[in-house]
Amino acid sequence: MNDEAGQRESASSRSEFIALARQLLSGLDSASGRDLTLIDLDFSPWPLDDPSVVDALTRWIQLPGRRLHLIGARFDVVEREQARFAAWRKPFSHAVQCMTPSDVDPSDLPAVLMLDAGYLELLDRERWQARWTAERRAWVLQRERIDALVQRCEPAWPVTVLGL
Repeated sequence: MNDEAGQRESASSRSEFIALARQLLSGLDSASGRDLTLIDLDFSPWPLDDPSVVDALTRWIQLPGRRLHLIGARFDVVEREQARFAAWRKPFSHAVQCMTPSDVDPSDLPAVLMLDAGYLELLDRERWQARWTAERRAWVLQRERIDALVQRCEPAWPVTVLGL
């Protein structure tokens, strides 16, 4: 449902949320900004394995200065359930930063896709309640919240595992 200004959209079912997330991720282009941040406990709700999303991410990340930031508590779920995305990230590891919060309860992690034009937040995982907003004030507040979280993160999900 869109409001009068077209600045907000909501989802109230799993299919609506996935369609909205797929639309946002598949629509990445040179105007989408240089940074894309995705935060989630384990990234399982996000359509990262969708071929159109992987193709759009490939085109987007090959543009100069692009960075994808993934902040999560469990990356093993991505490896197991979103293998196409997990394999995609390896050749682009120079532009993909994976982090995990060091002093935040994993259940306190928001589920947010942050773009320059706005953000999509999954508010309730059980009921699939989500909202997209392009309102500048809301975006700035969300960006500050994410920046504070990033300061309490450490590197995670290495591309290669070194063994002795």
